[in-house]
Amino acid sequence: MNPSNRKNYNRRPPDVLPQRSYLLPATIMSDPELIPHLPFDIALECFLRLPLYSLSTLPQVCRSWRSVLSSPSFFETRRVKGHQTNLACMILASPSAGSSKSPVYSVSIYDQKQDTWAVLPAIPDLPEGVPLFCSCVAVGTQLVLLGGWDPSSWSASDSVYIYDFVQARWRRGAPMPTARSFFACAAEPGGRIVIAGGHDDNKNALRSAEVYDISADAWETLPDMNEERDECKAICCYGKVLIVSGFPTQRQGQFVASAESYDFQEKKWEVIDNFWPEGKPPSSIVSLDDQPYALLDGQLARRKASEGVWQSVAAVPDAVKISAAVTVLSDGILIIGFGGSTQPMGAVRWRAGGAASWESVAVGEGNLSIVHHRACTVQV
Repeated sequence: MNPSNRKNYNRRPPDVLPQRSYLLPATIMSDPELIPHLPFDIALECFLRLPLYSLSTLPQVCRSWRSVLSSPSFFETRRVKGHQTNLACMILASPSAGSSKSPVYSVSIYDQKQDTWAVLPAIPDLPEGVPLFCSCVAVGTQLVLLGGWDPSSWSASDSVYIYDFVQARWRRGAPMPTARSFFACAAEPGGRIVIAGGHDDNKNALRSAEVYDISADAWETLPDMNEERDECKAICCYGKVLIVSGFPTQRQGQFVASAESYDFQEKKWEVIDNFWPEGKPPSSIVSLDDQPYALLDGQLARRKASEGVWQSVAAVPDAVKISAAVTVLSDGILIIGFGGSTQPMGAVRWRAGGAASWESVAVGEGNLSIVHHRACTVQV
């Protein structure tokens, strides 16, 4: 093959995938040979299909591969093209701690693509497990654990731990300005983490709120919410973070119907009346395709914004009618739960779309034990 033909072979063929179909920086797109002797578009398609376990090792091969695999836009392109891996993360008692007086909690993950379960490595400086009742949230390819109870003292924690699925390691984040537990936590569309409500060491419900910029590893205090909200839940919906329900100090366990949304431009909270069924804990609420879903009275329900009401979508299978954790997947919702006090923990997923249906998820012996109402899904 003469040099002129070689040059033509490495040029991006216009009839394969045009440059505009990728969401990558120009510095990456300009690399003529990501994989020697392969056209750029074909080489990039190979990278977009890499399995999860390769993403932490291949950046060590060369500078151009590291540039591609460390770019947030690479993972956005992977998501847009449907090649991402959805990892449902939840806080569970470690299988080996079943007979222990005080269970040690860890992060279990369900890989939707491989239909497998695994446990993340322990946090190096937490030999007694992750903080009890900590909150978890996904930001890009990272899992963030915040607050909860210190497993050794059971006092409210201000800790932040971040697991990067690409680098396959834990790191510490800047501590929260306010130690709290049972608070709401969600990532807003720009990737910042909003936390609000919960309670302090004295079981006082909180109105305070803060926002964490994971890229800058910095916190900023937000204005207080209009109401105290202990055991509230946060979702990102309608382009905003919503803090749903909760209860004040003087009305323990009496969940309110209102929610609050924060406007970053106006720098204020807005109360949304009658967003949630009064008296019910909001632990099961999630956002799928920018719509709120929740488990209510044995039904999977969706909130119809135009009418402000919750409408049943499907009856929840008896095997998980007592839910322990709920999170979204690429095409639906994953529910962890059990059918009764004598029944083992199980998992099902609801597939959205024209032929919506329930499917059982194999959990394997010992993969599910004591589950906290804390779950989120990381896309890698």
